[in-house]
Amino acid sequence: MKKILFLFLLMFLLKDGFSQVFVKVADSVRRMRNIPGMVYAVFSTDSIYDIGASGLKRIRTRNPVTVENRFMIGTNTTALTTYIAQKLVDAKKISWNTTIIAVLPELNGKTMKLYHKLTLEKLLSHRAGLRPFTELKDYQAANLNALPGNPKQQRMFFTTQVLKERPMPVEDSSKSVYSVAGICIATSMLEKVSGKSWEDLVQLYINKPLKISADFGFPAKKDSTQPVGHWDVYGGITPEPENYWAYSFPVLAPSGGASFTLNDYIKFIREYLLALQQKKSTLTQKTANHMLFGFPNYALGWSNTLWKGNYLASWMGRGTIFSSYVEIIADKNLAIIVLCNTGTTDGRAGTMNFGRILREYYVPSSQ
Repeated sequence: MKKILFLFLLMFLLKDGFSQVFVKVADSVRRMRNIPGMVYAVFSTDSIYDIGASGLKRIRTRNPVTVENRFMIGTNTTALTTYIAQKLVDAKKISWNTTIIAVLPELNGKTMKLYHKLTLEKLLSHRAGLRPFTELKDYQAANLNALPGNPKQQRMFFTTQVLKERPMPVEDSSKSVYSVAGICIATSMLEKVSGKSWEDLVQLYINKPLKISADFGFPAKKDSTQPVGHWDVYGGITPEPENYWAYSFPVLAPSGGASFTLNDYIKFIREYLLALQQKKSTLTQKTANHMLFGFPNYALGWSNTLWKGNYLASWMGRGTIFSSYVEIIADKNLAIIVLCNTGTTDGRAGTMNFGRILREYYVPSSQ
């Protein structure tokens, strides 16, 4: 399969030259996977090697997506939450080993005691034995669109409810099992020690220092000129419904509610590259390594592996109507972002496959 992809790339390189090759490859992947619109970038600490856009903001229109448009990043939002956690650890408001009950003593007597000694690090590395809570049927069963109070209060209510449930059977506690519920509980801890909502913490620790604008919710709901998300719940791919019920889930924002423009997302991911290269960053090399590679296979918001002798951190951002894929290749000072406006299985596969095509080109086997 890889040889076929490289022959495909080589054909375009020889025919049209470098500047257009990956836009055409992106367009081919997008059409094959029935993805309405896609944007992507390949960059280092100080250069953008490739950036482009392909497709439409909404199917059956003539409005093309651009690199200035805003896309939701799905579960890649978890990286924002772990980044905030690191900043609060740096500020000595909490530690990675702080337990749930130490921060939230009001849960004593209301939840199962076996959870009380779970730490912030266990929750954000998804080694807490909590139910994944990643399916729409889970959200409906929990009646998330009827939780009381503001987002911070809703997260605390949900935290209490989840910690009343029996844990999942865990065969190997060293392995991670991604859990939206675990992120929510960790967020409740961060909100308690800081006295601020997660949304305010994003402003304080991400938007202001980096001079970017991470936002929340579906972009087109706030600005009709932005891309709409798509899904295939009713068979063929369709745009997000006007009355999409999952839109009202602020309780889950720390695990999947953030949106970015491509350039702003580059700035956020670049902080990890800068830290790894020991350049000026909001992170240190030690803290970046801890979040990206602190545990095997999955650390704190990032999966990791060794690829052709290179340490690689990545994550597939699942969303109901958007998908994203990000890679950080530590040893090569290189990162890749691919975003699209569909949450289908094909959307997720398309962003990941195209990201890997870019990686294979920019980090060839000989390096």
